[in-house]
Amino acid sequence: MHGDFDKHYPIGKKLREDKVASLKKKLHDQQSIFRRLLSSSDCATEAFVKISWILAKKQKPYSDGETVKACFQESADSLFAEFKNKDEIKKQISNLQLSHQTVARRVEIISGDVFDQLLCELKNASGFSLALDESCDVTDTEQLIIWVRYDVEDKFKEELLALVPLRNTTRGEDIYNALKECLVRNSIDMKKLVSVTTDGAPAMVGQRAGLIGLLMVDSDFPNFQAYHCIIHQQALCSKLKDDALQNVMNIAVKIVNFIRAHPLNHRQFKTLLEEYECNYGDFVLHTDVRWLSKGKVLARFWDLIQEVKIFLRLKNKEEFLKFQEMPVFIVRLAFLTDITDHLNKLNLKLQGRYQILPTLMTEITVFETKLDLFISQLNIPIVIPE
Repeated sequence: MHGDFDKHYPIGKKLREDKVASLKKKLHDQQSIFRRLLSSSDCATEAFVKISWILAKKQKPYSDGETVKACFQESADSLFAEFKNKDEIKKQISNLQLSHQTVARRVEIISGDVFDQLLCELKNASGFSLALDESCDVTDTEQLIIWVRYDVEDKFKEELLALVPLRNTTRGEDIYNALKECLVRNSIDMKKLVSVTTDGAPAMVGQRAGLIGLLMVDSDFPNFQAYHCIIHQQALCSKLKDDALQNVMNIAVKIVNFIRAHPLNHRQFKTLLEEYECNYGDFVLHTDVRWLSKGKVLARFWDLIQEVKIFLRLKNKEEFLKFQEMPVFIVRLAFLTDITDHLNKLNLKLQGRYQILPTLMTEITVFETKLDLFISQLNIPIVIPE
């Protein structure tokens, strides 16, 4: 064709110009198809990456990706009924790859990218602080949690740096080795360390065998400040020391467990609450792991104390019922419920990201002043009118 092109389409003729224009248009149309296909594929990829990101943030199962796609497909006919390109939109939805394997791969890619950004910011930061805590998970494996706080331009950021399993002992040396190995593996400049905050346990703050002591004598680390977590201090100070108040707490927990731990009692108690049209439909269980649990259990127990008394009387539980007939028990229960509520409110104020030390100390000082006021009020003699 090209050999005879000049013959069939002479140079300078209108016929040649029209043919060249026609060939250019065909080439442009073909390129547009490829560009449109690539653009459509890129949009679909971006869409299911965003969906995977949301599933990960909301801590949803990866298999929920298929559910999201099914919801899109079922609602498309209604949502886009008036759209001229409805079929094209539905085709784009059907192209979404949201199987649990695909979502898992996307989350891994996102996680790696976020972590790389964190390491890049740490590299450019002028300094960083660490907060460490250890806790046992459901498989009885101790997990060392490492949080990092650092500066980015004119603001601070707080991020989870690592979750390191401690599969054997949890001595100070084990925690020290796990922390240093994490910093070395991620090429984090240890000379930029400013402070380390721990829960105050001997394995953390021991001067010789504890984490802080081992870090202090390690020449790879600079001179840094060691702090005891203020929330842990508040939780330790909130532990009951008075035997009478501890006895009240134990009795309340036993009564709650008597009702909640037995399925028949639990069902009957919920039915009783429904009959009396109570504001609450059930009890809250107490666990020592959750610091706010004690106050929530006592508050719910106090609000349902009359219904509890009726239920215990129906069950002939005199060993529990006798306490609720004692005025001193009721008074101590009311006091304990009130003071734990104030402690819970303080605990919540100390939590949260981007807290600064002056603000935390102000909250503690205000609470101490409030306690002095409570003490002075309790020392005022009560005159009962005749």
